[in-house]
Amino acid sequence: MMKPLGLGYQKIYMCPNFCMLYYLENAEMTECMTYGHSRYKPRTGRGKTLMAYKKLRYFPITSRLQRLFMSPRTAENMTWHQSHDAVDGVMVHPSDDEAWKHFNSVHPHFSAKSRNVRLGLCTNRFNPFRSFVAPYSCWPVILTVYNLPPGICMKPEFMFLFMVIPGPSSLV
Repeated sequence: MMKPLGLGYQKIYMCPNFCMLYYLENAEMTECMTYGHSRYKPRTGRGKTLMAYKKLRYFPITSRLQRLFMSPRTAENMTWHQSHDAVDGVMVHPSDDEAWKHFNSVHPHFSAKSRNVRLGLCTNRFNPFRSFVAPYSCWPVILTVYNLPPGICMKPEFMFLFMVIPGPSSLV
């Protein structure tokens, strides 16, 4: 149901030691380059399918960012970071910070276009089942669109789940 909307996800296998992804040029590898750990669990019984130790879920962000520019009102808000009036010494938005201004001076081609998207990334491990008995944990990675005004950019509908990384005690 979600895939036709551009909201599908991609499974990417990873080393159980969290040291590499089996992706792009490493997609066909069966052992970790660093530790030599097998990519797949040993087969048991008559099962023919190989089970990976760890799988990262990646949710492509491009189509979701493109949707922000499809609505005229949201598209107008996507340039707010460049057009708002900043007050010296008062930080209302990340665009008021010295780091943002330094980035603009180092990358003038990027900062010249107000429609270029600036993202913030945050993550934290948690146990989705709220029980310390359940042997599962994960790291959701969330992207925040900093082009938007402060009253909008932190709303859940403008914060995008980008990846779910299995934690050290995940099942798969």
